[in-house]
Amino acid sequence: MAFNKLNHNVLGEIRPRFKLKINHNPENALEHVTQSLMKDKFVAGERDRSLIFVRTPKHLQHYWSPVMTVRIEQEEYDDYVTVSCLIGPNQTVWTLFIFMYAMIFLGSTFAGIYGLVKYMNYDDMSWLWVIPTGIICTVSIFFVSKFGQNKGRDQMLYLVSFIYHALDEITEVERLKE
Repeated sequence: MAFNKLNHNVLGEIRPRFKLKINHNPENALEHVTQSLMKDKFVAGERDRSLIFVRTPKHLQHYWSPVMTVRIEQEEYDDYVTVSCLIGPNQTVWTLFIFMYAMIFLGSTFAGIYGLVKYMNYDDMSWLWVIPTGIICTVSIFFVSKFGQNKGRDQMLYLVSFIYHALDEITEVERLKE
């Protein structure tokens, strides 16, 4: 789901991002969003300096529940405050997928090179099956991640709605085009 793109058919976007523009003091906006987190029973989160991590409460979470990272800061050369939001899977899920991609890539690359060398020297094609298998595994993992993103879609939309409404309580919110 491309929140901030003109072309809305981005297939490969696993971690959607968007930016908002507000005319308010960044520290006050951070404090207000933190207070709004405590009032809403369908979101949880914590603040770390200029970052706020917004997620679904523990009792509503599932494996594919998203986490939204919100950064509120004054832009250096602009007269407005930028709210940058990044939505992605939980860090353990994200790490697992990166690890699986890396293992498939490394295994397919080295086994594919070994298979090509063996084919060129001994006319043995037994190891060349690793290359298409690696491609199939990579595509499969991608579609599993898209399934998970679709499963967490309602929670993701609620997190986006929460940040819009929390900021709209204190100032006008405008979406920035990237």
